[in-house]
Amino acid sequence: KHVSGTSGVSAILKISPMKVLINAKQLQDFLLFREIWVPPEAREASSAPTAAAQNMQAQALFVQRYQQVAATGAFPWNATVSIAELDVQLDLGQAIGKSAFMISNFWISSKKNSDWEQNLCLGFDKVGVDCTGRMSGFVALQDFKVRTSIQWPAREMALNQTPLVQGSLAFSQLRAKAAFDYQAFLVADITSFKFLMYNVRHGRHAKGDRLVAVLDGEAVQVFCTATTASQFLALFQAFERLVQEKRSNYEASLAEIDRFMKRKSVAHATTPTSKNHLDTVQEDKAADSPISLHTDVIVTLRAVNMGVFPNTFSDHQVFKLEALDAQARFAVTMDNGKIHSILGLTLGQLRIGLAGVRKVDLPKSVGEISVEDVVSNATGSRGGTILKVPKVEATMQTWQVPGSNHIDYIFKSFFEGKLEVGWNYSRISYIRSMYASHSKALAQRLGKPLPPSAVKITGVPDEEDPERKDGEQQKITAEVNVPQSRYNYTALEPPIIETPQDCDCNFIGASV
Repeated sequence: KHVSGTSGVSAILKISPMKVLINAKQLQDFLLFREIWVPPEAREASSAPTAAAQNMQAQALFVQRYQQVAATGAFPWNATVSIAELDVQLDLGQAIGKSAFMISNFWISSKKNSDWEQNLCLGFDKVGVDCTGRMSGFVALQDFKVRTSIQWPAREMALNQTPLVQGSLAFSQLRAKAAFDYQAFLVADITSFKFLMYNVRHGRHAKGDRLVAVLDGEAVQVFCTATTASQFLALFQAFERLVQEKRSNYEASLAEIDRFMKRKSVAHATTPTSKNHLDTVQEDKAADSPISLHTDVIVTLRAVNMGVFPNTFSDHQVFKLEALDAQARFAVTMDNGKIHSILGLTLGQLRIGLAGVRKVDLPKSVGEISVEDVVSNATGSRGGTILKVPKVEATMQTWQVPGSNHIDYIFKSFFEGKLEVGWNYSRISYIRSMYASHSKALAQRLGKPLPPSAVKITGVPDEEDPERKDGEQQKITAEVNVPQSRYNYTALEPPIIETPQDCDCNFIGASV
């Protein structure tokens, strides 16, 4: 009996703290064990035909399964699973290091009251990954919660209506620090994110449902160094080498086993042709089918802080971007046979500058670097304004016939306040040196020169230029290579592109 008195089932499972140790070196032993007891012939014979049939008849099977489920009676359930603590230790070898995965107070609950409604909720107090060794750092996520709900329509409308779906996600804080080769290159602090998605049914004879997604965030703060890209690539290459090493060891051991067992190793056969054919068919169907769902997306971020340090997080300057009260609204629907999209952007304030860090700490080891200190020092830096944009609003509407390259549009933008622009040779040279460090490190890691940049700035003399004379003014020019668009745009109304009425400009040692 269900707790409400009706027929059903109710179950609660609570698991005590657990610890698991996984050694990456033992992965090849597991694969060899599978190769001995479940040879490729048995795996391919049992899985390949079934997978192909499911891919070819996915839609028909879904409809058939739905009808079977709809014809059965209600069987309510209420199930809850709780894990007090889970600790997983992963050893990836000396080339990468060790990682510890920890999750505390994890719970998941599923409830079904009738044939037509089902809820699923899960959450945890904290989940974290701590890494030590050549790859070090951590990722910590706190107060994470997810809720999903699905409600099917009544039986007489079940075959012609889509279900009502609602999903929500929220967490209080996400912090991360990444380091490789004992050099920290990325810190992030994201606070108070909430996401909600649901669909609204307009009626039985409506053209389509309306899908709404809302994302509300408090603050996104991400800071890195000029060599972050090369460090990410080095980390990826280290994982690639680890996988290749384990694969080669596995193949060598497998060949030795095959000699003793007197059987030939069968390569893992895949069916790329059929998969590619299915993907092509699906892409063609997606390209030919018009939009049948009215979609609304709203994204709100109260503060966005991003910055780049020249070398380490202890440097005395940071090139940063600050955006306050940012909101984006996007909607798309079908309007008289045309795809009608609306995009609106609102930005409370935007500031780009090469700011000086007031509190400069001595160089620290990776373990001593604190995310709180880096974020506090970077966000508290002042001065060095290159561009400061006041509140700006922009809206754009487009109409496009499906499959056509012609787009009709209406564009409007408005400024509120005064625009500030200020730069000098020292700031531009400093930023150019940071970009040069990034390009050089990434090119060395790739083993080949980088392609030319789409933006080229000329007229800025180098600090060691012998031909530069004191007080000499030069013209700064920026060349931007923009790829040619394959779409043709036609304005239905004259575009309104408002320019700031007032501008405080401070160009030192240069004429523009």
